[in-house]
Amino acid sequence: MLIKVYEYELKFKDFVCQCLRYICQNACQLFGSEEFLQIDQNVLCEILDRDQLFISEELEIWKAALRWADEKCRENVIECSAENRRSALGRALFKIRFPLIVLETFGKEIVSSDILTMEEVLGIYQFQCHPNFHGVPGQYPLKFPYKARICDWNIAKGNRGTITIEIEKFSEFAREEVGSSRKSDVEVHIKGMPWKILAEIEKENDGTEKCLGFYLWCTAPREDENWNCKCSATLRIVSQKSGAEDLIGKFNGDVFNSKNTAWGFANFITFKQLMDSSRGFYEEEEGKVILAIDVFVEEQKMDKFDSDPNKSNGKIVMEIAKFLEFTRENFESCRRSETIQIKGLPWKIMTDIKMKKEGTEKWLGFYLKCATTVKDDNWSCNCSVNFRIVSQKKDTEDFSKEFEGCFKPSSHLLGFENFISFAELMDPIKGFYDQNGDKVTLAIDVIVKETEGTETS
Repeated sequence: MLIKVYEYELKFKDFVCQCLRYICQNACQLFGSEEFLQIDQNVLCEILDRDQLFISEELEIWKAALRWADEKCRENVIECSAENRRSALGRALFKIRFPLIVLETFGKEIVSSDILTMEEVLGIYQFQCHPNFHGVPGQYPLKFPYKARICDWNIAKGNRGTITIEIEKFSEFAREEVGSSRKSDVEVHIKGMPWKILAEIEKENDGTEKCLGFYLWCTAPREDENWNCKCSATLRIVSQKSGAEDLIGKFNGDVFNSKNTAWGFANFITFKQLMDSSRGFYEEEEGKVILAIDVFVEEQKMDKFDSDPNKSNGKIVMEIAKFLEFTRENFESCRRSETIQIKGLPWKIMTDIKMKKEGTEKWLGFYLKCATTVKDDNWSCNCSVNFRIVSQKKDTEDFSKEFEGCFKPSSHLLGFENFISFAELMDPIKGFYDQNGDKVTLAIDVIVKETEGTETS
């Protein structure tokens, strides 16, 4: 009897999951239906709490919630006033992700409704303008979630779109051999180009641990050698834990063509870290991991080269725009520059967010990556490198560190894990952070001294 009850419970849970998945995939149709107005507050909260609601913007959820609240006011024969609307919504109000709505629209559509209190409005304004102040005692607290929802359209509008994949039975995938992969089923077309997510099992450089390789894959035909597409992307492992942030990696301005159809990160995160239940990326009960990529297809351009790609010295420059947004991302979040050719080899700047073992303060990790595909164990490349944070202030020197390094197939990324703390980097007296432009400029001066072994894979 107990076994039958257990089997029934499992089937019921699966049925509920399927219903919620259908609701998420048809959110726009649901919000416009008469049936939506008949649901109770608990069901409304369950729907609005879902990360996977397929909507184009959070404003749609706000309008749907208002429509629902007005119906409840009419059912109770009371005025559709701001106070009564707020009362009808109850805790569902705090499932709406107001921080995702652009400030101008927030002012026109939400503030003018008088449903939010002044303290709630100020908390959202403060978060939008000064995200680093979030949670600081004495400031207006942010009472609403701000994690981005996943929006997946087969045909994306304009030059932006989002791709998602749910890897089910993830523990089984994690036990497979190195090289095993999963791909998103549906191609998402952005600016006329077909895109998918590619997830592979990789190994760390020292070969001790399995890692998740996470890539954006352009599935355009390889036979056409003339196509190319410059693209920037934000790769996300979606948190399934309430209040936790996604794990983010970004690349800017990489060029896709018939020879380079996928860009991303070979060692995005170890499987051990990914499946750590305290981090919230792996849901043991459902056994799945959710990956998402936000894609921005730029104008078609080829790789940017230094004036002479065969010269032995060159400079790479990367501007990190929206720097405040970057500082509030998770530890291990990444940025990388376009490719620069120096002495016939491809080079990039890589940055990430680190934390020293003895504290919680965030630091900037700053690296030079040799993006070659050489696999010859005898290959090596000796370099002199000068890492710089470029001063935005007149008569102030750059913050710099130098080192001599040897790049090999097993060590193609060299630099400093704790280059500078964010507190020092953003100190206005130092002059490294451009407050008006919300940006930081990084530069690396490279001298390639000598290479040994085969230079092509």
